[in-house]
Amino acid sequence: MDKDFLFIPAVFVFWVWIVWFVLGTIRRYKTAKLQLELRNRLLDKLGSSQEVLGYLQTDAGKQFLGPLTAEQRTPYSRIIGALEISAILVLFGGALLLLRSSVAGSEQGFVVFGALILALGLGFGLAGGVSYVLSKRFGLLGRGE
Repeated sequence: MDKDFLFIPAVFVFWVWIVWFVLGTIRRYKTAKLQLELRNRLLDKLGSSQEVLGYLQTDAGKQFLGPLTAEQRTPYSRIIGALEISAILVLFGGALLLLRSSVAGSEQGFVVFGALILALGLGFGLAGGVSYVLSKRFGLLGRGE
């Protein structure tokens, strides 16, 4: 029973995450496909490139292009996102390592999961730091983004 204490919930959470990830990916794929079909039909109705440019300068045309740029993220948001995930994982991994002596018979499970989650958190933090340095070096930061 002690070995199953962490294994069964971990397997359940893993499969829930897999299903959530797959369903989210399918939803994004279908949404993108429908948007692409709608845009293609609209562009087919417009005759020349001048008509397209004229349409894109109207409010409706700006809304037409809106979803194309909505999912682009600035370097700041990517760096902050990595650091947020890092902080959460480091705290969670540290908590698991602190709890290892609280639950009798499950010390190894807490140490293994705690060390893995802590390593992931430190990795995200390192990735955020490297992203910041590279973005600054490439001139991507400070453009009013």
